[in-house]
Amino acid sequence: MSQTEEFSQGKLFPMIVRYSVPAAISLLITAIYNIVDRIFVGNFCGTSALAGLSVCFPLSFLMMAVALTCSAGGASLFSLFHGSGETKDMSRSFGNSYLMVVVFELVLTVLLLLLTDPILQLFGVTETCYVYAVEYYRIVALGCIFQGISQVCCDFVRVSGKPVMGMCVTGIGAVTNIILDFLFVVVFDMGVQGAAVATVIGQFCSAAFGSVLIFSGRTLVKITGDIFRIRTGLAARIISCGFSFFIAQVAMGLISLVYNGQLGKYGGDTAISVYAVVSSVMTFVIMPASGISQGIQPILGNNYGAGKYHRVMETLGKASVLSVGITCVIWVGVLLFARQLIFLFGGGEEMVAIGVSGLRINFVITPILGFVMLATTFFQSLGKPAPSILITAFRQIIFLIPFIYILPVFLGINGIFWAQPISDAFALVLSLGLTLRERKTLYRMEANAE
Repeated sequence: MSQTEEFSQGKLFPMIVRYSVPAAISLLITAIYNIVDRIFVGNFCGTSALAGLSVCFPLSFLMMAVALTCSAGGASLFSLFHGSGETKDMSRSFGNSYLMVVVFELVLTVLLLLLTDPILQLFGVTETCYVYAVEYYRIVALGCIFQGISQVCCDFVRVSGKPVMGMCVTGIGAVTNIILDFLFVVVFDMGVQGAAVATVIGQFCSAAFGSVLIFSGRTLVKITGDIFRIRTGLAARIISCGFSFFIAQVAMGLISLVYNGQLGKYGGDTAISVYAVVSSVMTFVIMPASGISQGIQPILGNNYGAGKYHRVMETLGKASVLSVGITCVIWVGVLLFARQLIFLFGGGEEMVAIGVSGLRINFVITPILGFVMLATTFFQSLGKPAPSILITAFRQIIFLIPFIYILPVFLGINGIFWAQPISDAFALVLSLGLTLRERKTLYRMEANAE
């Protein structure tokens, strides 16, 4: 069975699992870049150093915002072109994505280095953690281009029908990062600078391996000079399809600095360090949902491009059951072992006093995120970015940010942690409404085609 036939005729559930598991592991590996740094710094450099890294957390969102705009947008079009048999445009979508991410990430690096102090102030840096934050920030900013290239290569290897190799693209960088974190932070006592250098070297290794895979002809991408010529229409479609991911990443960066500002106001560096733990644990909890979301993207795109709309909705249904079910299991573990998770990041009794209740409140309705994330990817995979942007903007900005400011006035510091679950509940209602409306449209289109 050819790749195209597998997407349009193969058994859906096994295919969803086959694509989702490597995608989830790949995302887990990507998250390790920041989380491993925090674990080593929190345990060997102290609370202020950990707060310095937490302040810099929005930096990783900015880097990923640019990367995912190009990679997710280009990969979505790649799948749509594959399903409709437009082979030349498949390769062109990669060439344009690759070239754009290089240019955009280089521009981002220059801006970050020129505006270091204003940006750190915007991120909510405190006097006690400034020295650690600026050391980490300046080095990690140099890795923007490697982060972008590795993400583009990972996504295009995956949608070429090689999800395991896509996972390996990020896996090589993560293993490198972990080893170098131990050497630089623990053995050589390089502190925050060592953690930052380890991160950048790991990103470089991922970018190099991913580029070798694609440029050596081991994917469906056909490398010619022509595919690297920017085509205005195609580039605009790539940005449009990936823009919901840009909004999501920028929103998470914005939310991080909003959280840092509010938590610093109500609880100082200790509360900011707690948020570093909460956001890190959240990354792990939603990882299966994120992986399933990425895993179904080529399945949705290919079937939509081939006009198999009933199969598109069937894919979303099966993926939703799997996503919510797995997230529930992990969610229970977080609620039961909240105290142990705080200690894992080097937290003492002061952090535990805030962190245990903060974790449990923040995660109170997390399983519903399994569907919300799938709904966002669903529309983006169909080349319909507007609903994805709407869901993301409401969940991450319009609903959430006001609650972060309003709720602590009445509930104290715990009100800050209540903001996320309340926002997620509203986002679920919006996602269900948009998805059900789209289902009616797809079924009507399929009936008219018969």
